[in-house]
Amino acid sequence: MRHAPILRIASLLLLVSCLAACNSNDSGPPTTGNVTPTVAGGSAPTGFAGYQEAKEAFTRGSEDGVLIATLEDAAWLRFEGSPEEVQENHKAYFEYGYTSFKIILRAREFTRPTTETFILEDSAGARISARPVTFNGNLITVDDRWQYEFDLAFRHTITRDVQWIKLTRAIDGEYVEWTLK
Repeated sequence: MRHAPILRIASLLLLVSCLAACNSNDSGPPTTGNVTPTVAGGSAPTGFAGYQEAKEAFTRGSEDGVLIATLEDAAWLRFEGSPEEVQENHKAYFEYGYTSFKIILRAREFTRPTTETFILEDSAGARISARPVTFNGNLITVDDRWQYEFDLAFRHTITRDVQWIKLTRAIDGEYVEWTLK
């Protein structure tokens, strides 16, 4: 009977280490990686089974999970509904040829994303800043962080000669990057 508290503590430590191991295996979206975007004058890449697979291919997350960005591209947008609905929901992408993103920001401190600046850079030398164009006001917390969802659009067109693009949150330097094939 004297060993019961020790066994409980050992069991608790084992449980905590197992939970930590499970959480460390879920690394989230990659920070960098190859993707084939639809470029000016080109058609949407094929080979995706559906919406989720295509969208995940274009999603990146910063190393500590503060910034999660999905590069908008016809490869996954085409699965969202009729062509008319998709064009209405993603005007910056379709009507203006802008490089646009769906963003999830998970900040430890309360922030106002609409006042934050984001920087887009590419291999051709472009360096452009922008602020969110839309904002989902449903504020929640995830893993003890405030979660914000919004859209970003840059007056930038991905052309065939661009080899990579990088999106950076100016306030803390968190970034995600796509290598373009």
